[in-house]
Amino acid sequence: MRASTLVLALTLASVAQAQPAADAPAHPLFPRPPETTRLPNGLTVVSVPWSTPGIVAYYTLVRVGSRDEVEPGHSGFAHLFEHMMFRGTEAMPGPAYEERIQALGADNNAYTTRDFTLYTLTAPSASLSELVSIEAERFQRLHYDEDVFRTETGAVQGEYAKNASNPFLPMWEAVNELAFTRHTYGHTTMGYLRDVCAMPTRFEYSQRFFRRFYTPDDTTLVVVGDVDHAELVRLVREAYGRWRGRRDQPRIPVEPEPTQGGSRHLVWDAPTPPRVWMAYRGPSFDGGHARGAQRASALRTTAALEIAKALAFAEPSPLYQRLVVEERKLLELSSWTNDFTRDPGLFLVTSVLAPSEDREAAPEFTAVTDAIQSELARIAQGATPVERIEAVRSNLRYGMLTQVQTPSDVADLLANLAAAGGTVTALDEYLAALAAVTPEEIAAAARRYLVPERRFVVTLAERRSSDGPRPEAAPLCPEPTAGGAR
Repeated sequence: MRASTLVLALTLASVAQAQPAADAPAHPLFPRPPETTRLPNGLTVVSVPWSTPGIVAYYTLVRVGSRDEVEPGHSGFAHLFEHMMFRGTEAMPGPAYEERIQALGADNNAYTTRDFTLYTLTAPSASLSELVSIEAERFQRLHYDEDVFRTETGAVQGEYAKNASNPFLPMWEAVNELAFTRHTYGHTTMGYLRDVCAMPTRFEYSQRFFRRFYTPDDTTLVVVGDVDHAELVRLVREAYGRWRGRRDQPRIPVEPEPTQGGSRHLVWDAPTPPRVWMAYRGPSFDGGHARGAQRASALRTTAALEIAKALAFAEPSPLYQRLVVEERKLLELSSWTNDFTRDPGLFLVTSVLAPSEDREAAPEFTAVTDAIQSELARIAQGATPVERIEAVRSNLRYGMLTQVQTPSDVADLLANLAAAGGTVTALDEYLAALAAVTPEEIAAAARRYLVPERRFVVTLAERRSSDGPRPEAAPLCPEPTAGGAR
């Protein structure tokens, strides 16, 4: 997610939308709190009524992501299954599934993260009964043969090649590899290239992957819009009630605390402005699903670091105004907000430098990293006026209101926070932490986490003559050897 500009008109509209009815319990964002039911097989059903008559968002959250890919040589499978899940079942093959979805007037998609995969559908609420039946079929009885599998793995290789043509992917790969030497956050959701190339040979492994992770006890249905919870649960119980299985629990390697940071420089063989990413190893969203006071403290630390991001890098910040607006040293300066993770993740700052007229001149990376580190140190010293902290806090809270305009917005937000925090109430807990965190806690979080010892820097610049000749283009995936190895 990215930080959004607070627009007064949208804020007022959102506040009006969020006012609860007189007889309804209060909720900080929604007209009514989410209702939750857990079926005997472990499937969780969440619903939120929303004032969009005739429309419903039907999101399926499966808490499997690249975090779970612990077996060497098998990264990228959570993302692969984002594709495979559209291949249908024996009773309803992929083309038939798409035809039925389109006949309902529905929009469907999916995306994968480090911690989860989310399948998204928005459809007329009148079709909810059929929608539940269709989705229950594919999540319980996915079926594909080896030819289909090879076709889809080929599509994933094509997606990797497309993404690799943009500096984002190599920089994201590099910063993760620097920051995580043991934990599976060290590889991206796309997976290592060598594993993506080997995917077509992993047909049997893919079937085991589906049985291991696509289970009811770690799946949550989030349904928002014109929906009645009791009727939804009845439909889900009938369609999903016989689904069985228990999620595999791979042993995720624990990443040691960083002590000296690291850096890497990448050379880009195409015209591009210089870029620098600074990533600080931060905490997990909620202390690793801690409970009680420990969980509350962890959430306050998360909220403190989100406020620190806005203080340092939002457009009104002094640093942004100086580097981007006044001195024009940077074309872009931003941070990844609301990028919450189950395990300790990254506080990421990205910047794009204004290109020099002399293409052979070395980019001024040090000046940028020093300026950013100085601003974070100033926050860590507690030098930020309280009034500014309160303005940022208010902006963040009301900014969340502007992000929940539609049923799809609500379902996406709930699913993301439930994935990071282990429960649908994580959103409420985070909002409470954001409201309660003190200026002292913000400074303390910056002193603990936003320091050079925890910092990993990746820079990228266009190839210069001093970098040597441009290498010859090579195929994405080399041909397998005679023995079949890659």
